[in-house]
Amino acid sequence: MRKNVPAVPTKLGPKPAVRRQPALVVVPTVSNVTASSSTTNHTIWDRPGYLVRRLHQIHVAMFSARVADGQVTPVQFGLLSILIRRPGIDQATLGAELGLDPANVAEILRRLEDRNLLTRVVDPQNRRRKLCLATPDGKKFVQRYQKDMQLSQQQLLSPLNPADRRVFMELLGRLVEGNNENGRTSLRPGGEALKARGRRVGAP
Repeated sequence: MRKNVPAVPTKLGPKPAVRRQPALVVVPTVSNVTASSSTTNHTIWDRPGYLVRRLHQIHVAMFSARVADGQVTPVQFGLLSILIRRPGIDQATLGAELGLDPANVAEILRRLEDRNLLTRVVDPQNRRRKLCLATPDGKKFVQRYQKDMQLSQQQLLSPLNPADRRVFMELLGRLVEGNNENGRTSLRPGGEALKARGRRVGAP
């Protein structure tokens, strides 16, 4: 005779929670970076572009600490210096002297003009063009802070001995010259291409 077997409930209770182990995050160190493949065997300190950018940041900080209590940028001071050396040049020529595009030059001119450090006048030979001139206040401003500007440049190069400074400046100039045409705009001091200028200066 078949016995009645009690039914086994098919609904199971909740499963016990499984405790997950946290994922391991491996932070590369100098030793295992060195042991990696050649595609990852470098850090940002191996990138010349990063070092140039960092050196520029340091230069701006040094310049701002010394010159006019940070009330003028290196580019603004450079623009005023150019106008004292070459008064009456137009905006396009200024851009070539500084290696800046016209939009940036226009903004710098506006800021300096608002401070009465320069003025723009209509070119009598081409009324669509304006010529730029440093005002008497602008000339006094550059004269007043010229020495401080030079000290900021010397401070930037101070970790190098005199011989290394000459080598650094020569190599820096070669890098700028060799890559000049790859920028948003070309640097043409005195209206000349850098290579032509270098040949002229170095000629016997």
